[in-house]
Amino acid sequence: MKKNHILIIYIFLISLECKQPIRHEPLRFERIQKAETSIFQAQTDSSLSSGAWEYRFKLTEAREVKLSVNLETNRSGITARLTRKGFPFPSSFPCKKSKEDSNRCEIEIKNPESGEYSLVLDRGIQEKPEPVSYRIFAAIYGPGHASIAWEEEIVHR
Repeated sequence: MKKNHILIIYIFLISLECKQPIRHEPLRFERIQKAETSIFQAQTDSSLSSGAWEYRFKLTEAREVKLSVNLETNRSGITARLTRKGFPFPSSFPCKKSKEDSNRCEIEIKNPESGEYSLVLDRGIQEKPEPVSYRIFAAIYGPGHASIAWEEEIVHR
């Protein structure tokens, strides 16, 4: 009986590792100097036909700040989720649709924790993939302090 439980757990852990790889790139933040505030901004424009695309960054330090991510698309068809990778369970934040505009969604986290973050845009599998154009605007701001790194900086350390 114990062997069956161990086998089931082993198969479950292996299945987590067997998911299709997601294409990715870093989400690059710029520091904006303002008196007595910490502001970082990132913006990217692109399009997605099918599958998923991941943007990564690492919040190395965060005190008394907010993390805000806005996604605008030219039409519906993309879902977005921000995940803070952590052990044993990651924290996940879905992108909530705007009431005024169904092609816009937002994620806002007050006092985010330090850690590696992943913003995944998912289009799913499309039979006739017509690209959906999108714009991501992300900001970390507030009276406190923040420090950010993205993939290239993490790899080079």
